[in-house]
Amino acid sequence: MEQISLSIEELIYCFYSEGYFEQGNALKQVYFGELDDDKMDLLLQITCRSLLAKKLVHYENHKFTLSDELADIVSTLNYSEQSIKASRHANGGKGEEQISYHFGKTGIIQHELIFDEMVHVFTFVSMKDVSESISEYYRVGNASGSRQDPLHLTQAEFEELLLALNDNKSKFEQPPLKEEKKPFNAILEETNGLLNTLLFLKFNENKEPYATNIVMFTNRAKDNWIIEKKDDLFEVQPCHTKSINLLLENNVSPFKETEGELTHGK
Repeated sequence: MEQISLSIEELIYCFYSEGYFEQGNALKQVYFGELDDDKMDLLLQITCRSLLAKKLVHYENHKFTLSDELADIVSTLNYSEQSIKASRHANGGKGEEQISYHFGKTGIIQHELIFDEMVHVFTFVSMKDVSESISEYYRVGNASGSRQDPLHLTQAEFEELLLALNDNKSKFEQPPLKEEKKPFNAILEETNGLLNTLLFLKFNENKEPYATNIVMFTNRAKDNWIIEKKDDLFEVQPCHTKSINLLLENNVSPFKETEGELTHGK
């Protein structure tokens, strides 16, 4: 898998270079809002040399241009028909970690932020890589084992289980749990009710995102469960790598078409 790491100033330079001034200005305001124009111009000149040294920018006919791979990344960040955003609680439940996948015309780009969001890591991946990465990210089981029927919960039942974790009065007043709810409730108690989320996004013609599905996962160190709302019920069951494959197949439009046919990440 090909990987490219960019500092925040390098990413700003790339947006400007490709003519995406709105995105570049937004990042500049967040991270370098106090710099005047002269100092920002000097920073971008230094950044250009940094990208040249990394062979991510080419200089020809007195003009600086981004490499094809870097131009693909910037174009996909500016607009992709669909994206996946994964988030989970960091170790100890303090803070949040995020990773995203953007589906562009030339393939899929995995996007991670490290070092307090000052460095962006982009990796060209295949659909198989996405599935394996998400399975590892949410720490799901590898083998399905014996098939288990999913547990179905109404919104009220689901909220009641979560409420009881921090409300002793609610916990003692609720009727005894039915046998089929006990394994899931035990996991919620073990993890203090922390849930991780996987968000599937598409974009309209105005480049505005809208969610097509939101899936949750329990927060154990291994063998987590998946919670997906279907119609008016929450479907809860142990999650395995095959579950992730099916989830992607059902929620990512070009799953079958792009798998194994990407320009990058073969």
